[in-house]
Amino acid sequence: MSAKGGTKVTGRGSAGLPPRLLDCIRRFGDEGWRERKQAVEEVLMVLATEQPDGPTFAALIDTLIDGVIDPLDSAIYEGREHETKVVAGGGVSARAACQDVLIQLGRASLPKVLQRLDPDDTRSSGTRLMVDMIGQIGGESEIGILTGFLRDASADENLRASAAAALGEIGGPRAIAALEQLLADDSEMLQLYALDALRAASAAVPVDRLAPLLGHAVTRKGAAALLGVTSSPDAVPLLIPLLGDDMRGVRAAAIEGIARLRVALADRDLSDIVDDAVANIDDETKAKVRELIGHRERDVSIAAIALAGLAKDAGAVAAVLPRMEDPMVYERALALVERLGTAANDALVEVLDSLEVASREALYRLIGALPGEVDQRLINLLLEGLEDPLETVAAAACDALRRVGGRSAMAPLYRGCGRQGPVGEHAAEALAAVAERMASARPGGGHDELLLLIGGSWPHAGALARNLCRVVGRLGLLEFVPPLVSMLGSSDLGVRVAAALALGNVAGDHEGVGALCFSLADEDPQVRAAACRSLGQLADTQSVHPLLAATSDPVALVRAAAVQALVAIGNPITLARMREIILDDNSTNVVVHAIAGLGHSTQNQDLTLLMSLCASQDHEVVKAAARALKQYPAHRATAALLGLLSHERWDVRWAAAEVLSERGDVTALGPLERARKLEQDALVRQILGQAIDRLRVLLDPSAAGAPEHEDSKKA
Repeated sequence: MSAKGGTKVTGRGSAGLPPRLLDCIRRFGDEGWRERKQAVEEVLMVLATEQPDGPTFAALIDTLIDGVIDPLDSAIYEGREHETKVVAGGGVSARAACQDVLIQLGRASLPKVLQRLDPDDTRSSGTRLMVDMIGQIGGESEIGILTGFLRDASADENLRASAAAALGEIGGPRAIAALEQLLADDSEMLQLYALDALRAASAAVPVDRLAPLLGHAVTRKGAAALLGVTSSPDAVPLLIPLLGDDMRGVRAAAIEGIARLRVALADRDLSDIVDDAVANIDDETKAKVRELIGHRERDVSIAAIALAGLAKDAGAVAAVLPRMEDPMVYERALALVERLGTAANDALVEVLDSLEVASREALYRLIGALPGEVDQRLINLLLEGLEDPLETVAAAACDALRRVGGRSAMAPLYRGCGRQGPVGEHAAEALAAVAERMASARPGGGHDELLLLIGGSWPHAGALARNLCRVVGRLGLLEFVPPLVSMLGSSDLGVRVAAALALGNVAGDHEGVGALCFSLADEDPQVRAAACRSLGQLADTQSVHPLLAATSDPVALVRAAAVQALVAIGNPITLARMREIILDDNSTNVVVHAIAGLGHSTQNQDLTLLMSLCASQDHEVVKAAARALKQYPAHRATAALLGLLSHERWDVRWAAAEVLSERGDVTALGPLERARKLEQDALVRQILGQAIDRLRVLLDPSAAGAPEHEDSKKA
C-alpha cells in the first residue's frame, strides 16, 4: 500500500534493475509492435535463464506495475515525458506490454499486485487496473478482496464493473454468489457486467433471477444468453418472445440460448417443449430469425438454421445458400431441407430465377437432400448442371441425381460417364444408384433402361469405358460379364483396371474367373493387383494355384494383393506358402497379410512361428502376429501376448490387450491388472480396463454391467 494512500506509481523505479532488464522495459515504449513484442520476450527469457535474486525480481515487478498504473510516469518513459508522440499516445501500448509480462509470470507477480493495491482507494484508475490484473492471475484466495470492491456502493462504478469481470474470470461458487447479488443493483451497467461475468463463469442462474432483467434494454441480451444455460423448461416461454426483438443482438442471444436449451432438455426427453414453442412463432418472427442465418458468428448462424427448421420456415432455404461453403452450415442446411419436406420443393424453385453462379453447387446439394418426390423443374436444373464446365458443380449435380434422379436422368448421366476425371466417376456412381432404384420399383426387378442405354457394344478405351465398368460392377450384373471380359484386353490401362475390379463384384459361376486368372500375367502391376483382389472376392477354388504363383510377383503391391486373396479364400493348401512368405519376403505389407493367413490355422508349428514373430524388430509384424494368435486356444499363446504388454510401443501393447480381451482366457486376468497399474498411456489403460472387465464377467457372470475401471466407463 502507498504510505500516502491510494494505488499509484511508486516512482521511476529504475533502481535495483540490471541495465539489460531496464533497457528491455524502456523499449516497451517503442512505436513498433514488433520491437515491443521482442522486448517482452527478452524480459521473459532473462528471467528464465538468469533467475534474478529476490530484490531484483521485486524491483522488476514494481516497475511493471508502475507501467500498468501510469506508463507515462514510470521508468519506461524516463527522460521522454515531453515527446509529442508519447503524450498523444498516452502510453497505452507500453501498458499492454507490462500487462503481458505480468500475466505470463502468473501468480509469481500476484503478491506485489496485492501489496500495491489499496482497499481504501476506490476511486482511482490505478486500483481498477490492479483489479483487472487480479482477474487475470488471481484465484479463489482473491475472491474476498474483489467482493469487497464489488459491494462497495460508494466505489467508482468502473471499479465495481472491473471487480465483477475479475470474479467472472476466476469463477467458482463464491464468485458466482457475489455476482448474482449484483443483479439486484440499481445500476443497469453493473447488472450488465454481472451478467457478462456470470456467463464467463459458466454459471447456471435461476430463471426467476433473470426474468426481471429482460424488461430493460441494457440487460436483455445478457439475460437471454444466461437463460440458455439454465437447462430449465421455464426459460422457454421467456426466450421465445425475444426472437422477435427489435435489437439484433438480443435476437442472436435468444436464438443461441434456445438452441443450447434444446440440447440440454433433449437429455431429459423434454426437447418437444422447445419444438412446440418454436413451431408456433408467427411469420414476422420467422423473418427475424431468418435474417440471422447470415450472422457473422457461426454459432448464431447455425442456431438460426436449426430454429428455422423447427419453425418450418421454407423461406430460410434461400438465406442459407450463400453460407454453405462452411461445413457446419452445410450439414445444418441439409437437415433443414429434410425437416421442411415437400415445402422445401417450392422454396428451392423460388430461388431459381435469382440464383447466383456461386450458389449453384450449394443449391444442387440441397436438392439432393429433398425427401419424397422432387419437382421436375429442380430435376431439370440438375440435368443442366451435368454440363457445367466447373468440375465441382457438375459433380454436385451428379451426387444430387444419385439421390433424387429417376428415369429422365439416366441418359444424361450415361453421357456424363464420358467426362474425364471426378465428374465421370460421380456420374457412374449416380447412374448405378438410379438404375438400382428403378429396378427395385419394378415388379421382378430388371435393368431394362440400363440395358437399352448401354447396348451390346461398348467403347474399349476412354472415360466412358472405364465408368461403364464401374456401373455394371456396382450393380453386379451377370449379363455384363462378357463385355467386362473383353475389356481386360483393352489398350487403355484404366479400362483394364476398372474391368478387373468390376468382375470381382459379379457373384456366381461365370467366365470372369478364368479371365482374371489370365490377367495375372498382364504387363501392368495395377491390373495384376486388381485381378488378385477380385479373385479373392469371388473365392473360386480354381484361382488358388494362379494366385499362389502371383505371390512370387516382382512387385510387392501384387504379392500383397495375391496373399490377401488367398487368405480370403482360406484354402488349407496355401499355409505352406504363407510360412515361406513370412520367412523370405522383404515387404512388410506382404508379410503382414501372410501372418493373417496363419491366424486361420491351429497347427502347433504355426503357433510356434507366430510366437517367434512377437520378438520381431518390425512393430507392424509384431502387431499382426498378436492378432493372428487370437484363434489359438493354447495357453502359451496367452503367455506370448502377456509378454507384449511390456513392449516399448503403445500400439503393440494396445493390440495385445485387445486380443487378450477377445480370447477370453481368464488366466490373463491377474497379469492384465498388474500391467494396468504400470501403464502410462491413457488409451492402453482404457483397453486394458475393458479386457479386465470382460474377463471378470467370464469368471463371475454376476459382475456384468458393473465395470470397475474409470477408463472403461469413458470408452
